[in-house]
Amino acid sequence: MLIDSHIHIGRKHECEKTIKNSKYKDIYKIYSCINPKTIRDTDIFLRDVDNFFAIPLFFCETNIEKANDDLIKRVENNPKAIPILLMCKNQNLNNLIFLLNYNILKEHFTLHNPKDISNRNETYDYLNSQEGFLLLHTLSNSTYQHVMHLRKEYPKMKIIVAHLGRNGSCDYDFTTDMIDKLYSDENIYTDISTIRNPDLIRYAFKKFGSSRILYGSDFPFEKNPGIREKDYIQPAIKANLKDDEYDNLFFRNAEEIIRLTKTRKEGNDVKDEMER
Repeated sequence: MLIDSHIHIGRKHECEKTIKNSKYKDIYKIYSCINPKTIRDTDIFLRDVDNFFAIPLFFCETNIEKANDDLIKRVENNPKAIPILLMCKNQNLNNLIFLLNYNILKEHFTLHNPKDISNRNETYDYLNSQEGFLLLHTLSNSTYQHVMHLRKEYPKMKIIVAHLGRNGSCDYDFTTDMIDKLYSDENIYTDISTIRNPDLIRYAFKKFGSSRILYGSDFPFEKNPGIREKDYIQPAIKANLKDDEYDNLFFRNAEEIIRLTKTRKEGNDVKDEMER
């Protein structure tokens, strides 16, 4: 079984237009990491997974509310999909709760300034009250401090640190230092998306153990069209983990998060939802 906990869902033509015309394309790496042709193969890519966490594909220009609405419409009839919505500035909390099927949100610092969080406090409060999850990045020491602040102020809100906490250059020492800082907090999880070094994956398992690390691809952040899950999982395979560690990585940990975050607003049992 395979659950991909980090897949971005977007539209090829909109993506291509944004990348071509954006005034930010020479500033932020996200514009150069996506080949619009790769997005064309999204449905083919998703055939290889049993479930996937679906995140809106976004850029600096993205209207977050529209991106969230588009995502919900695109995956609402897909039993494999676990939608993860983007946090919005000045979010109407009642509207957000109405949309949520799972109490898990994504915060991204291309869109959200970690130094100005006052307009997101109400959303943090909601996730904290529901013991929900927040997916984010620690690309620098300042964003690490943001994580520490959130853990102090919202102790029941769990955090998933994407990409093992790496920085933009995937520096080995930075990543291992971030793992060292984070692993002792049992409410902090991480994923291995974009990690190509098997040694880093082994190090994360040594520190975190196997119950708080998720598999993810970060699709379609790959320049080469035609890439499949079998290509993304190779660094994990080369890490030579134990069988039970692979089971936790590839599906058990994600299953547990799905179970914990299901809103129940429609009264569906999570197991029944996943087995449909």
